[in-house]
Amino acid sequence: MNTALASEALIPALRLDQCRKGAHVRVTGLIAQPLFGTQDERVSLRLKELGFLPGAPLKVIGFGLLGSDPLAVQVNGTKFALRRAEAAKICVELVVVSTAL
Repeated sequence: MNTALASEALIPALRLDQCRKGAHVRVTGLIAQPLFGTQDERVSLRLKELGFLPGAPLKVIGFGLLGSDPLAVQVNGTKFALRRAEAAKICVELVVVSTAL
């Protein structure tokens, strides 16, 4: 048995709605969100059409009043406002940003 694969399966995925303001992340995939019910696939398709595809770099710009909806992000140079339920569909990984000149 490959232990590296088994240990990766135990690492919980980070969702976009769990990220802090200013975070630089990369999309790893989209997951189901029961809140959308039968419309979940349509929401996933719309997010993909907007550019939330695996490998796409994102930056969390900010949040609504008191950290609520909407969540502002920048993907491929375009700014979007997402509801937290939509952001919870997007799995991401943190990206280390170099600030050296």
